Amino acid sequence: MRKSTTPQPNGPESISSARVSKLARRPHRKSRNGCFNCKRRKVKCDEVKPACANCVRFGIPCDFAPQPPSSDDSAPHTSPPEILSVLAEPATTPRRGPGRPRKDWAALTRPPPPPPPASDRTTTSPSSTSATPVSSSTISNSQICSLNIADAELLFHFMANTSRTLHDADDPVDDIASFWARNVPQIGLSYHFVLHMMYALAGYHLVYQEPKGTERHSQSLALAAHHAELGIYEMNRTLTNLNEANCGALYVAAVLVCYCTFAAGPTGPDDLLVCVIGEGISQRWLPVIHGVRLIRQSIEPATLFTGLMAPLGGGGTNSEMEDTRPDFLVMGFSYIDWVGPLEKLRLWIASHENPDTALYLRVHKSLCDVYEANFGNTEGLVQVPMMNKFVFGWLYRMQDLFVGCLQRKAPQALLLMAYYVPLFRTMKRSWFMEGWATHLLETIREWKMMNKLDLDRSVVAPDDFVNWPNNAVSEIPVVMLFSNRY
Repeated sequence: MRKSTTPQPNGPESISSARVSKLARRPHRKSRNGCFNCKRRKVKCDEVKPACANCVRFGIPCDFAPQPPSSDDSAPHTSPPEILSVLAEPATTPRRGPGRPRKDWAALTRPPPPPPPASDRTTTSPSSTSATPVSSSTISNSQICSLNIADAELLFHFMANTSRTLHDADDPVDDIASFWARNVPQIGLSYHFVLHMMYALAGYHLVYQEPKGTERHSQSLALAAHHAELGIYEMNRTLTNLNEANCGALYVAAVLVCYCTFAAGPTGPDDLLVCVIGEGISQRWLPVIHGVRLIRQSIEPATLFTGLMAPLGGGGTNSEMEDTRPDFLVMGFSYIDWVGPLEKLRLWIASHENPDTALYLRVHKSLCDVYEANFGNTEGLVQVPMMNKFVFGWLYRMQDLFVGCLQRKAPQALLLMAYYVPLFRTMKRSWFMEGWATHLLETIREWKMMNKLDLDRSVVAPDDFVNWPNNAVSEIPVVMLFSNRY
């Protein structure tokens, strides 16, 4: 080994300078909360989660020590103990800087080598006094990247269970069934915000299945909220760079965000699904819906619904001629006699002089189209586009002006929202909508009964206008809505 030829200082001067350097060292805060990799390398960790700067620089998984689980289910943003590893995504391989050679820290991400054949293994008896020799090339246990079992369970649950609740097809090989169970996870491998939203929805599904108060319920809730937060953050960053390559992933992620918002349940007594009324007014998931609109308006359908996204475009190999019968005859859910009550509501809205009357009548017409596609008109026919059978389409087409009317608690807007609620019965696997029907109708009725509407008394609707959606919801067979725990 060649010795350095650089002259080294010696004598009292060098000793004095070393002492000065040691005394002048800047103090730093001691912490035991750094990630495992920084502890293993004996370097300072900045403790930034989900991935510290050192791990991002070297492109290796950032593993933090598990934290004690929180017993408070009302704080969904608390990180659960299962979240032990978040993969960093280095853009390029970092250039080696000057200094001593470093270990191959990227080896942590590689799987351990396969075990040798049984014939080549050295066996020892309990009475043996010498241990089996270990090759120097074998990766030590501390260098093996541990599996994140919690995320693996969420992925399995989404593919095997949750995906089946996002469509009405009973055939597992149907195009739309394969899309949610196979295509979406494959998209998530390239776009991690899709993977996070899959994990979040699977976590909320587990929350739905587990009894409240159990440890598994609390852990699943924390996992779901954690992945939803990561997914929405990454999705918003990607949305600013919308292009033909990522438009499909963004579209799927936006749909999953909506499902997760529903599954998380009402945030409080003033939550109207599309907005929250209060001092701090927020529009929940409507910005995501605006993002979906932007994608649909910016990207041609032939480009958006291609490749793995093709089944959403309606051009799958198993597609048949469109059935123009009312959807309740096709899907088998019970009939709602809607024509008379909706017409009565229209006449009442039109009878009041109001700057927003024209807006209310347009929203009413859009709502009637959804009812007709699902239940038919007075003659039992469907004379509107069949795309109206999708209940969430009414929310998708909702205008910001109407949301503002809801936030002002305008009686016309509140009644239109109440008359939308019975359509929940058309979604036979809508576990993520559990509790919303009762919450919305009770909230709207309470505001009316307590005279909390800050408007002219002449605009307040009669009691029987609120009774109809309540009666329609109460007639929904329980087995059809939420008893099937997928």
